[in-house]
Amino acid sequence: MRRRSATLSICCVLLIGCTVEDWRRSPGPEDAVALVPWFANMYDHVAVPALKSWCPDDRPTCRQPVEGTVPITGPEPVVPPIMLAPTPANIRTLGRRFSNPIATTAESIERGRERYDINCALCHGDQGAGDGPINAAMSGIIPSLLTDQARRYTDGYIFAIIVNGRGLMKQYRQRVRGDDRWHVVNYLRVLQGNAQ
Repeated sequence: MRRRSATLSICCVLLIGCTVEDWRRSPGPEDAVALVPWFANMYDHVAVPALKSWCPDDRPTCRQPVEGTVPITGPEPVVPPIMLAPTPANIRTLGRRFSNPIATTAESIERGRERYDINCALCHGDQGAGDGPINAAMSGIIPSLLTDQARRYTDGYIFAIIVNGRGLMKQYRQRVRGDDRWHVVNYLRVLQGNAQ
């Protein structure tokens, strides 16, 4: 009898000390992390995205390639750190630093057309007139690439816009890579020439 009353008393004391949330909540991974202090290092750490070994813009969270590593597709043009903020002044600076190393050949134009159709035509239209289906949905705010102003852009300036974006245009550095950027520039020059 004493044993039952002692057990009942202990259960009552334990029940009074618990809230409804404590009863409803089941232990989870956070509880294990809280019990062992060094687990927090594994729980809250800087993560490198899967299959990502380095970043072109030298962010500290990305691993750099081993010294002496040579890319299999040829070296990427070095984008100066000043270009991480895609302001018009920064894009003009890059536009003056880079000149188009790719000759305007039939192969280059065809490759540029292919990349343009995939990445640019939805907004800028098939002929660069700014009449793509996305532009129609956005009330026509995407500019034509056939204007006199666009024709005056240097090849390096257009390259910089592809890499860093500008205004509402996002960066396309991950979608249009390497020499494909210059091929797109060459194709755009053909579109601009055809429009005159």
